[in-house]
Formats: sequence, C-alpha cells, structure tokens
Amino acid sequence: MSSSSDEERYWRRRRERLAGEKQEEQKPKSRQRRGWAGSKPGKARNIDRERVRFHYQLMKDYFDPNPTYNARMFRRRFRMRRELFDRIREELLRNHNEHFRTKVN
Repeated sequence: MSSSSDEERYWRRRRERLAGEKQEEQKPKSRQRRGWAGSKPGKARNIDRERVRFHYQLMKDYFDPNPTYNARMFRRRFRMRRELFDRIREELLRNHNEHFRTKVN
C-alpha cells in the first residue's frame, strides 16, 4: 500500500465523520429523558419511609430541652458543637427569616 492511498483513505473517513457530526448537530433535540424518570405506571410503588415520624424523632433526640443524646453525640452526628449550630440557626433566622416562614401555597 502506498502512503498516498492511506492519506486519501484517512481524509475520506475524516470528511465522512465530520459530515455525520454536522448532521447530528442539525437534528432537532428530542425531549428524551435519561436516567431516573420518577414514578411511572407499572413500576414499583414508592416505599413509605415515615419521614414525618423520623423528623419528630430527630427533633426529640437532639433538639428537645431535655434531649435523648448528649452533646458528644450531637457533635458526632452533626460534626459541630450544639452552640455553633444554635448560633448559625439564630443568624439565619435573624437575617433571612422570610425564607424560613411556612407559607400557604
């Protein structure tokens, strides 16, 4: 094989590839979903994880006036001292209170 035929083959393939890419760019984008698509008919139902119950349990365990777990356990779970957590919470409520208000939709 001569080098000129290899070069010709290379440039032909390159032109074909570029032409194919250009056609792909010009195609209208379909609204195809990828990955997880939420609830679909015929799929397994969502598992009830009792989030509300566990929210109240978390509040009772760590944020009650008489919490179930001590300060050491609080720091282990939230990676900060309770005092720092309270200071951050107070600062957020003082400066951004409107973002944390319960609103009726």
